[in-house]
Amino acid sequence: MRKRYTHMLLIVFATTMLTCVSGCLQDKTQQEAMKWRVSLDKEDKRPYGTYIAFQSLKDYFPDAAIASVSRGFRYTNMDSRMLYNNYGHTLLILEGLDFYVSDAEWTDLKDFVRRGNELVIFCSTLDGKIEQELYCYKEVKGGEDALFFKFAPQHENKNLLSLYSEPGRKFGYEGHSLKGFFSFPHDSSDTGTIVTSTSIFPPYPDTFGCVNGQPDFVRYRYGEGHLTLHAAPLVLSNYFLLQDGNRDYLTALWQSLPSDINRVYWNDYFKRNAEASGLDVLMRYPATRWALIIGILTLLLYILFEGKRKQRIIPIVEPLKNDSVSFVETVGRLYYNKGNHTNLAEKMVLQFLDWVRTYYFLNTNLINEAFIRQLILKSGQPEATVRGLIDMITEIRSGKEKPDDAYLYQLYNTIQQFYKKQHR
Repeated sequence: MRKRYTHMLLIVFATTMLTCVSGCLQDKTQQEAMKWRVSLDKEDKRPYGTYIAFQSLKDYFPDAAIASVSRGFRYTNMDSRMLYNNYGHTLLILEGLDFYVSDAEWTDLKDFVRRGNELVIFCSTLDGKIEQELYCYKEVKGGEDALFFKFAPQHENKNLLSLYSEPGRKFGYEGHSLKGFFSFPHDSSDTGTIVTSTSIFPPYPDTFGCVNGQPDFVRYRYGEGHLTLHAAPLVLSNYFLLQDGNRDYLTALWQSLPSDINRVYWNDYFKRNAEASGLDVLMRYPATRWALIIGILTLLLYILFEGKRKQRIIPIVEPLKNDSVSFVETVGRLYYNKGNHTNLAEKMVLQFLDWVRTYYFLNTNLINEAFIRQLILKSGQPEATVRGLIDMITEIRSGKEKPDDAYLYQLYNTIQQFYKKQHR
């Protein structure tokens, strides 16, 4: 039995250890995957961030003001500083994977270039509307952000890239795909015909670099500026730039731009949608635009006419009751029911004198002619009434009078005249 129990403990221990080891390996694998995840974020120092490329801009453009815009920045929101530059060129760098823009944004980007500025787009997937207008089609789309680990290198991405400004040299690395390129189907090799372009851009761009002999780094002239396209956005990644000789690739890329650039904007859009978030989408369609406008106007009218402060209902405040008098009256009924008229009369006198001190501020320790005169003046009662009440009080306090029902009734009514006069 003991041997069987020992075997069970060993099985439980082994299972626990295997679970722990498996969990640790899984966590390590996940951490490794996160380390090699593609972000193309200018703040990311991991292999596929663009920290080095962004920070090195000040070395390539030492006289330029360098700034970044948010990933969700809409190109219809470019301000006058980005559009106009009287002292040189403005450079707008857009880098990421999937590049899609709205019609309005594409129009504003073209206007940005036409005014004499430089636009450079690094992308894995190019918006179809841009491809059709340029007759420039992105081939080998996507795949750059597929799962990849350092211990599974991709040798086919070594020595793929070449630059016309660096003849005889090859660039690349054992990392994510660099195989994207552009095709220009103006010439049809199958039919021998030429497809005529109606684009405002020239039919063929200038080619500055290739991947396996196919153009991946091209430039269009438009107006006073240039539109540059690059089909391998990962050439800006930290991992690519840390490989031997690859910094020269980035140097040649930036040196191909005009030398008088004095303002640089960086937008690491990563994966961009054509549709804007928020009110831009709602305001684009007439039905939703008018519905939103009517809703806002209705809310404003409600706030204007119904939201103002109204006079609150003034509550009815009942006059304060003399609870002490009510209490004495209740106690008096108890004494009256028991037939103790003398004690009841004394209690009534004590309560009345306390009331006189409270409301008339008279000293009741000495009841004399001066007290009577003051009580007549302050109470407004007839002199006969006041003197009759004082005589009854004197009789009760001296003990000469043994009150009966009629006496108590007269004393009560006389005192009540004072109370009622005060509450009017």
